[in-house]
Amino acid sequence: MRIGVFGGSFDPPHEGHVVVARLARTFLKLDKLIWIPTYHPPHKDAPATPFVHRLGMVKALIAATPGETVSDIEASLSQPSFMLYTLRAVKQAEGSGHAWHMLVGSDNWDSFRSWHQSEAILKEAAPAIFPREGFRIQSLPENATRIPCVEVPGESRKYRTLFQKNPEAALAKLPKPVADYIRQHGLYGLPRAAA
Repeated sequence: MRIGVFGGSFDPPHEGHVVVARLARTFLKLDKLIWIPTYHPPHKDAPATPFVHRLGMVKALIAATPGETVSDIEASLSQPSFMLYTLRAVKQAEGSGHAWHMLVGSDNWDSFRSWHQSEAILKEAAPAIFPREGFRIQSLPENATRIPCVEVPGESRKYRTLFQKNPEAALAKLPKPVADYIRQHGLYGLPRAAA
């Protein structure tokens, strides 16, 4: 099988993430795409939203999408969450004989060489780079693929900021399954929905 790995904080997951997932699946001819919410990214502060809820939002988002799954693998690994160890753990869980691809935004690719054992990561999965505003895609290794799309819209950080100013506007911009999950669990400062 051809398997893609899509890691991120997903705090919250939004339409831009969906666009990337669909384009990558089509362009790379993936049989399966595994979304992996990071437990504690090594290059930034731990996400404010608890892991269980970021995992839950992704589950809600992709529940009706065949060929896509979400993994909680990082919760069981040592912290911080280094991509090398995440990839190895997922590959062990999935079994051998697959072709692996790792989706990376050009913003993260820009700092990829500073990632923990970046050369070893490239041996575990071929990077598939998608464009993000303000970051050119450059210095690609031989096994890399450039996902041909416009710059991916939206940033989770902007949604979190919007929740502080106008929660209803933020909810309206998010995919309905994610907005429903946020309401139900009272995330981003919203009151928890009545049972």
